[in-house]
Amino acid sequence: MPLTELVNTLNAQHGRSRHTVAGYERGLDHPFVSHEGRVFMHYAGIRLESKFLPIVEARSGKFHGHASSIQAFGLSNNIPMTPEAVFVLPTDNVEFIQLDRLVRTLHALNYLTSPRRGNLLLRVHPRHILSVPANHGLAFEEILRPCGLFPEQITLEIDTDGVEDTAHFTRAIASYRSRGYHIAVCQFGRTRLDFEFLEALRPDIVKLAPSLIASSRPIEPIIEGIHRLGGKVLIEGLDAGQLRQAASPLEIDLLQAHNLDARAIQSAKDELRNAA
Repeated sequence: MPLTELVNTLNAQHGRSRHTVAGYERGLDHPFVSHEGRVFMHYAGIRLESKFLPIVEARSGKFHGHASSIQAFGLSNNIPMTPEAVFVLPTDNVEFIQLDRLVRTLHALNYLTSPRRGNLLLRVHPRHILSVPANHGLAFEEILRPCGLFPEQITLEIDTDGVEDTAHFTRAIASYRSRGYHIAVCQFGRTRLDFEFLEALRPDIVKLAPSLIASSRPIEPIIEGIHRLGGKVLIEGLDAGQLRQAASPLEIDLLQAHNLDARAIQSAKDELRNAA
């Protein structure tokens, strides 16, 4: 299905269900706009765009996929906004769930135009997970289907730091897995190293928090613990100084680059090898 036609279809579907969304009058009824091969999202006077960061295997440099994030700008003044500022705008949990899901839909639509797809990491806000009572992943799976994407191509990236209702989170992750989604835990070790919770979730990927990597804390046992649980360890960024602080850098599985330049990705891989 052509991108413009797909956008129109998703807008129509969302418009028909807008009575279930407390904030539809804020711009959620027909959120997507297709222009010159890209898709934008309008919400509450803000334009949201997709940004993709490549992920490569640390040892081989082989392409793994992309991590997604949003860039936000005022519609009238084009002033940049932080993603965090966008997510404080929903007035209730229903609107928040819709916004969080629509942002992931925006990324899925833009990913269709990528020449190299691989696996797509999509962030799911903890508030979304805690606000949905059951059947996590079902609604998004129904959105992905007309896009020609399947849960098996998606890794849902989740920040578990500070989560109190671990039982609800564990059930949600089990529901996502049952539908075929992969799971990534991000910012691991930012405030604590909760291996008990990590074992309950069994993520496919664990992103180490930059603050953990930059600290003097030994990294080897943390990496070993993640590997024992079957997860791959991912480090973000191209800062060679931070990467050198990993005592056993070749045990790091994946790199998320902050620069789309292939030479920069290769440089990061070389830094890992040189630090060994």
